[in-house]
Amino acid sequence: MIEEGLELKEACLEHCSHLLADQLATLSSSLESIRGSRSSETKSSAGDKFETGRAMLQLEENNLKQQLAAALETRRLLDQAHRSTTGDRIAHGNLVATNRGIYLLAAGFGKIKVKTRDVFCISPGSPIGRRLLGKIAGEAFLFNEVRFQVLGFV
Repeated sequence: MIEEGLELKEACLEHCSHLLADQLATLSSSLESIRGSRSSETKSSAGDKFETGRAMLQLEENNLKQQLAAALETRRLLDQAHRSTTGDRIAHGNLVATNRGIYLLAAGFGKIKVKTRDVFCISPGSPIGRRLLGKIAGEAFLFNEVRFQVLGFV
């Protein structure tokens, strides 16, 4: 049972890493495109239009930089989860089986399907993640007036 859980955990972390790599590649490509557009903008006789265009490109670049910073933070959380070990209590990086589903406490990717199983990839800082942290196998808790019971974790 534990070995199967560890395999599922690794498969989930791999899946999330691939999703993140795709996201990082898209963000980097978009940033390069914006930088290229901004440098190729030439000032025309319609100066206001030029300035508005540059301002819009700058806003978009800033937005992409924020998204990139968030994605890099997600990568840091995934790296931590890869290095985590199982202790007595649920912590960052654990794969947790409950009566309401399986949760990976690593980073917020939402529901993924791995090895024919649905797994909710959540951040430990999310509302349900905060409720799971520190629990032990067999412990129950309420979340949004719904009873959850921890069946086990790796």
